Amino acid sequence: MGLLRSRVSPLCFGLALALGCSSDATTDTDASTSTTDATTEDATAATTIADTTAGSDATTTAGETEATTDDETEGTDTEGPAPLEYARGIRLTHVTVNQGVQVEIVQDGVEIAPADYSSIVIEGRPLAIRAHWTLHADFTPRELTGRLTLYRPDDTVYVDDFTVMVSGPSNDAALSKTFSWLLPAELVEPGARYRITAHEPDPELAVGEVSDPPPVLPLAGKGDLGITPGAMQMKVVLVPVLHQLDGCEQAPEITDEDVAAMREELEENNPIQEALVTVREPMPYSAPIGDQNMGFAPILTALAQQRAEDNPPENVYYYGLMESCDGYPPGLAGQANGIPSAPIKSLAHMRVSAGRFSGSGENAKSTFVHEVGHSQGRYHIRCSGGEAGIDPDYPHSNGRIGVWGFGIHDHELRSPTGARDYMTYCSNEWVSDYGWGLVVPVIAELTSWDSEASTPSAAAILAGALYPDGTSEFWTVRGDVPASDYTPGYALALETASGPVLVPAHVSPRADDPTLNVFAPLPAGTELQGVTLVERGAPRASAAGAAIRRLHE
Repeated sequence: MGLLRSRVSPLCFGLALALGCSSDATTDTDASTSTTDATTEDATAATTIADTTAGSDATTTAGETEATTDDETEGTDTEGPAPLEYARGIRLTHVTVNQGVQVEIVQDGVEIAPADYSSIVIEGRPLAIRAHWTLHADFTPRELTGRLTLYRPDDTVYVDDFTVMVSGPSNDAALSKTFSWLLPAELVEPGARYRITAHEPDPELAVGEVSDPPPVLPLAGKGDLGITPGAMQMKVVLVPVLHQLDGCEQAPEITDEDVAAMREELEENNPIQEALVTVREPMPYSAPIGDQNMGFAPILTALAQQRAEDNPPENVYYYGLMESCDGYPPGLAGQANGIPSAPIKSLAHMRVSAGRFSGSGENAKSTFVHEVGHSQGRYHIRCSGGEAGIDPDYPHSNGRIGVWGFGIHDHELRSPTGARDYMTYCSNEWVSDYGWGLVVPVIAELTSWDSEASTPSAAAILAGALYPDGTSEFWTVRGDVPASDYTPGYALALETASGPVLVPAHVSPRADDPTLNVFAPLPAGTELQGVTLVERGAPRASAAGAAIRRLHE
């Protein structure tokens, strides 16, 4: 998958954050190779704070001090920044926050209740805050300072001043066309309150009148950032595939830099505080990869069996990385073992996917996020027209992301019309507000298992893969099959020491693949002597007992 983004130069959001700035402005445009209706958003607006002069200064003081004028000061602390005059000729209108997808929290000066936010804002994740403005007709272009005052639950006050040249209305398409701040993760905490004000950094240059009401948001007083508490985490094991074929032997050499690139891409596109990405020992694989017509299906089966042997915690995703000796199936960058129907422990065996390494984590990261998205329960989003198994409820046309995106690591904006959801086949991938909301309960549920006592599952299933060439494979694994997942018309006929047993089965194609997954509950104490998949009363595939791998014991 390619990656073409709407780029904005990195923004210095505060000297306290020690972020680097480049003095080279870049063009802020929306670009997409996937459709013909990509738009351009303020192509001349993107500048760094190095280009807009002062940038931002942040300080922390004790007590509830709001360093402004006009009766806006509370408390008696005098160690904060010096009071400044209200800016003239400008009115603050609305506030947005962004941890990956934009959320409006103040509209027309009025605070929006957190329960009505379009997406949740999680604790412990960096948060971009932006305040927008309109100007009086007689406004004179000049530098103005936006001041963010953050009231922390421990009664300390964090103040961050952002000075920018104001010459026209605010604009979503460039961070330098709004008052913009970046709160570090440790300041994004439940109970945090805030106030935003606009000021004149040089009173001698001030002209015009202070608006009525003055440039303050929210108008009614301190606002609640509406931070949702709770840990949000993802765990992924990268599995280098050691391909051994016809004297060739190779596997990806995964460096710390590769892991960082993949981890950061996963973190930017998911509502999490962190992704824990580790690298396993290489998994030997000796069958052809490119010279066969079954996609990555056989590798996914091997990875699923490897996961069963390793027996990691249920909330761990396995992702195979390949450098093939014999090439790849045409057009195939990655594939998932299936799409779990629910975030439950018994479906841990489905949290398996794989993709090309393509020489680096940087090259592999987009496919990685897409395939792990399937393992989170996400379906494709229509964009290029080549996507199969699409989500019919996706609300935005042509796979657009719907709202402004923001990268917590690269500090780049993504246009709502130029970027496409990462579950499409289009370039310029980013997470949509819809996709963000879909994975919130999945991540929250899987993360919650870390705080529970670990009890090995006594239940087991019989899993199978029916390949397009007519061959099949069967193995056992820990887990269960929800009754709601049973597929009408299918069953597994088990040959046991005590006689035949017929059990209901789940049968479905893998993502991006005609290979059929087969899962059925394995009754406790069953001594398997063989299995036959029955489709509407007729045998479809079978295996002798000796050919079934036992991995649940």
